[in-house]
Order: sequence, then C-alpha cells, then structure tokens
Amino acid sequence: MSDFDEDANHDLLKHDEPSRAIIDQLIADTQLYNTAARIKELLEFTARLRHIAPFNAMLLHIQKPGLSYAARGKDWKKRFRRHIKENARPLVILRNFGPVEFVYDILDTEGPDLPDSAFAFPAAGMVPFKWMIEAERRLRSKSIELAWIDHGDHSAGHARRLHNFNDHNQLNEFGIGINRNHPPTTQAVTLFHELAHVYLGHCGADEKRGIKFNRPSDYALLEVEAETVAYLVAKRTGLTPRSESYLDRYQGAFSKLDLHRIMKVASALEKLLDLPFAESRLFG
Repeated sequence: MSDFDEDANHDLLKHDEPSRAIIDQLIADTQLYNTAARIKELLEFTARLRHIAPFNAMLLHIQKPGLSYAARGKDWKKRFRRHIKENARPLVILRNFGPVEFVYDILDTEGPDLPDSAFAFPAAGMVPFKWMIEAERRLRSKSIELAWIDHGDHSAGHARRLHNFNDHNQLNEFGIGINRNHPPTTQAVTLFHELAHVYLGHCGADEKRGIKFNRPSDYALLEVEAETVAYLVAKRTGLTPRSESYLDRYQGAFSKLDLHRIMKVASALEKLLDLPFAESRLFG
C-alpha cells in the first residue's frame, strides 16, 4: 500500500523548495506546531504511520489528529474486505501526477471484524441505548461539558478545566472531549478515564466538589491513576476495556498508586453517572 507514498516522496525530492514553502505556510497559518509538546506529538504521529511518507503523515495529522492507520478505499477492500462507510470523510495526501490521493481512517470503514490489536482502545460489552445522552445531561447539570471530537483511532479523549471560580459555593467548569468515531463501549470507557482525571485532581482543584489539586509530575503515574479508575468502573459496569496493554507502558508507576483515592474516585463516578447500568436499560 505504499506506492503512492513513494511517488510523493520522489516528487518532494524533486521540488524541495516548493514543499518547504508549503510546510512553512502550514506552520505559520495554523500555528499547530508552535510548542515543543505539539512538535513531539507530530513526530510521534509520523513515526507511528510508517506506511505513509513523512510529509503526507504531517498532512494527515493536520486533518485528523490521533489517526492510527489510513489506506485507499481499494486497499481496504482488497486487503481487509472492508468498504468505506457512507458519508465518510476522505483525507487528502499528495501523489505524484495526481495531484492528490484520498485515503480513509480505519474508523471510517466497515466489514469483517479486525483483530483487537488493530485498534488503539478496544472495549467489549453493551452500553444501553441513549445512556450517553443521559450521561451528557447529568454532566452538564454539574458544569461538565462534553465535546465530540473528530479524531482518529489513536486519540480517545481529553479533560481540562475551562473556568476556575475559586468559590466553594460554585462548581468549576470542566470540559471532556470524546472521540465521536469510536464505538459506544470505547466512548463510555473514555468518559470514565477522562472524568477520573477531573476527580483525581489532575485538572485542578474544585472546592465545591471536594477535589484537591493533585497532578503528579510523573506522567506515568497520572495515566495509571486515571486508567485504574476507568478499568474498575468499567468492569463493575459490565464493560471490558483492554486496559492491560495501555497500562503495560506505565508499569513502573504502580508502586506509587494510592488505592484509597482510586476507590473513592470510582465511587464518585458511579454516583455521578448512575452506575452500574440497570438491567432494565440493557435488556428492556
């Protein structure tokens, strides 16, 4: 599936100055890569998409951050017997004599099942119909807004504080982003994970919620704390996240885990989201 990438690389080598001008203009216009963290994200993204030429990987990152795999429609059909979903949005890359080629994210295809290893955040189980709608309503009433982001498979979500009122009588405002392209089970587990960041204090203090600021300087510990809460809540809810592979990256942080905090936050999330799922909602 790399013939169009080789063409694009060859074309860029022949026309180095125009390509440099394009990159400079992209960086100037979008301001996407004006910090070390964003440049690091781009480099990791480009390294992950080994079958895509580097410049094309940059174009894909601009169009769909979090992309884990992309291919042409004919390649999805030939190699995986999957076809492009109706109304799927094509992604544009350069091709010699093209001038462009269209590729599609793995989440924009359907057909025979792919192995779990093909997905970044696989999860099994059943989420009740309209449960997320009710969860979104509950969260909004608690000053937590959900945003549905159009990202690739490798990006599940984010959590951040939107407004700090510094008032023990008023809830601070938080925002949770969830990948709208993921299946409902993965979206639910993502919600648990990102809410865990909020209630663990990773996004800042909130006096009214009783949340104290607690953001570990060790990024591994920060992720282990949130994913451990998400795993516990998900399993008690009847969902099965594949947290093991995610947590394997941060094994060294388990020795610092505060299980009392984990249990306390898991309990708070269950109360906030009215969990576990009621059987009547699953089967009624």
